[in-house]
Amino acid sequence: MSWYIDQGPESDVIISSRIRLARNLSQYAFPHRMDARQAAQAADEIIHAFLGDDPQRHREFLTIDLESLGEIDRLALVEKHLVSEDLAKPGKHHRVIISRDESLSIMINEEDHIRIQAMKAGLDLEGCYTLAADASQPFEAKLGVAYSDTYGFLTACPTNTGTGMRASAMAHLPGLVMTGKIRTIVDSLGKMSFAVRGYYGEGSKSQGNVFQISNQLTLGLSEEDLITDLKRILGQLIEQERKARQALFHSRRLFVEDKVMRSYGVLQQVRLISAEEALGLISDLRLGLALGLVKGYAEADINRLVASLGPASIQKSHGQPMNPEERDAARAAAIRSLFKK
Repeated sequence: MSWYIDQGPESDVIISSRIRLARNLSQYAFPHRMDARQAAQAADEIIHAFLGDDPQRHREFLTIDLESLGEIDRLALVEKHLVSEDLAKPGKHHRVIISRDESLSIMINEEDHIRIQAMKAGLDLEGCYTLAADASQPFEAKLGVAYSDTYGFLTACPTNTGTGMRASAMAHLPGLVMTGKIRTIVDSLGKMSFAVRGYYGEGSKSQGNVFQISNQLTLGLSEEDLITDLKRILGQLIEQERKARQALFHSRRLFVEDKVMRSYGVLQQVRLISAEEALGLISDLRLGLALGLVKGYAEADINRLVASLGPASIQKSHGQPMNPEERDAARAAAIRSLFKK
């Protein structure tokens, strides 16, 4: 079972948690300074250090050469948050190691030589960190990792130097959006050195009232401190979102009921729908589930559906390229199939 179809702690607000660790090999220049031969050699060393000759490891993990994939397959991995947009672009020996349950991915030759990404459902930053830290051990034990006693782990971008860690959570915040409080909260989080980004991270916009909240500081604090600080902020955010939902429901009950049930009705009958519109309607459905207006669906069902709705994912599931209208029709059919059950 994949991480995104589980139901984790505080899942009515926090959809998923992620820890990303950046590591670099001391004997190589950073990826943007390597030539193709060096990039290939570094990738081979990284993969061998992690998998070795252990048959069990090879069964648990899949190694993918991004250069060998077509554009649709690469973008489908981006839509599932298993690789970054940068890694999916043509480059010097871009590779990735992915666990079979998709809770762990190790990106190779992106901005840094190694980017370990661990994901879990709901609010579980500690669980993500344990998974990511365990995955980093083979590299730190077998390869020369770039590290400074003064600065910590050295990274291609100075903003990641120190712990090399980014901790983040995907938060569903329709109450704060509809009550107009989200802008103030985003500004406040920025002043406290937390980044608020869209559904696909840096450079993306929010879709379906989902925001990615992450730390910006990596230098001068321990991993435990960073996780504690982010959990504190997320705890406050969860409380504010729940209060906003309840306040809106009590002050404008008919408005909320109408919004939820209209979206529910469209999702049951839709014939053509874009990914962006689908995420907006599913956001209303999530709100209805949290408020008890809609019953009979598990959050895992909704998460599974969302993970399959991106343009590349739709085409991959059908095994062929599609024009926009064909994708919209296939997406609508996938949505209707959930509600028929």
